[in-house]
Amino acid sequence: MKTLRSSIDSISGLRFVINSLDLASSLGRQAVLETSWTTSLDGINKRLSRVTRFYTYLTEEKKREGLKELYLLLQGIRNVSGSIGLLREKRSSCSDVDLYELKCLALLSLKVARLCRQYNLELEPMPSLEKALDILDIDGERLPSFYISDAYSASLAAIRKEIECATSESKRDELAIKASQEEDRVRRRLTKELAPFADDFSHVLAALASDDMLLAKARWAFDNHCCCPTPLASEADTHITALVHPEVASKVETLGDVYQPVSIHFGAFPTLITGANMAGKSVLLSAVTLAQCLMQYGFYVPAKEAQIAIVEEILCSMGDGQNFDKGLSSFGAEVLRLDQIVQVAKQGISILAPIDEPARTTNPEEGEAIVDALVRLFAQYRVRSIITTHYSGIKAPCTKYRVRGFIEKRMQLPLEINKLNNYIDYALVEDISGEAPHEAIRIAEILGIDKELLQYCKENLNQ
Repeated sequence: MKTLRSSIDSISGLRFVINSLDLASSLGRQAVLETSWTTSLDGINKRLSRVTRFYTYLTEEKKREGLKELYLLLQGIRNVSGSIGLLREKRSSCSDVDLYELKCLALLSLKVARLCRQYNLELEPMPSLEKALDILDIDGERLPSFYISDAYSASLAAIRKEIECATSESKRDELAIKASQEEDRVRRRLTKELAPFADDFSHVLAALASDDMLLAKARWAFDNHCCCPTPLASEADTHITALVHPEVASKVETLGDVYQPVSIHFGAFPTLITGANMAGKSVLLSAVTLAQCLMQYGFYVPAKEAQIAIVEEILCSMGDGQNFDKGLSSFGAEVLRLDQIVQVAKQGISILAPIDEPARTTNPEEGEAIVDALVRLFAQYRVRSIITTHYSGIKAPCTKYRVRGFIEKRMQLPLEINKLNNYIDYALVEDISGEAPHEAIRIAEILGIDKELLQYCKENLNQ
């Protein structure tokens, strides 16, 4: 089964989101990375409802204080699965370290339970480890430490008193061996007594890791003004309002600029997006892909509103894609990726296929023919695809958008390159004509390219 870990390098921006999560423990991070890809409408709704519970707590001052205390407690989670495993093995014996770790987990579970009662929080359900703690804490001190107490064995207590009274080194050594043997017997007995609680320890560990994961997801969503997406059946249309790519937005804001969210609507049918270079087409494609991925892994989405149709797979063709190990050029690698998407689509599998400027590295006539053929085939097989292109004249049936692009009246030349974003409107507009904008020379002019070179360009274009 596919997990988030397997998607982290193939979905642009996903690693940034995961690294932005304020997780309290390594187990919480592990729970995030091991989250499985879900295609069940009910399953996604259940995951999102768990995040929503924590998100709602963040909006209430008292419960927000409770979550702060919870976060501090969760920092004490240790991965004690090895110690729990010993409880399941016959004729095994836990070491003092194992027993100490189990005791700490039991103490932590009791503290979390008290916190829930104090702040009226509903966290992940977990069994009580009170009885197991009584075994591990025979003196009732409830301290995060463990040693073989005299209370565990009258024989051990007697031997230890003899050691204190022994007058010779040899006698003390003899008694120390006997004490060590008795301590081993106690450890084996405690391991056997704790064995029935092995599943309870595992459930508590998993519940606390889930609490860490859910709290981190909720805090990330709260801090980044995300919305709870509405998952829809695979045949439905996807509507996303004011979508943001978190990683790009962070970089833009670092430069002191303002990121412009973009809204998009598309269905189980090819959608074609044209626009000038530097007009944000690739970023939009990545943002849509990331939003789809986040929803199906149980995250909120960085948008104002989102109704997203569920897909079985995301199959991308984005980036250069050269594969020198196999002797493939950019175009060769791209053709193989596109063929993979086509073969999966022909099997009737519901997919989201984001494709960034296909056939851009070949000659324009063939490139346009390839894009038109791709759109035509995707229309035939009802493939939920978003394709960006610079090619005009695509006749195959599809929904067509154009990035609004440069706003000339805002221009103030000479233009600073790092201020270019201020003069672009990244919003999508419906485009019935499907003619790609001819803005390459204008962009070169704005960037201050040599005037003689620009003049030759314009002469060639006029011819």
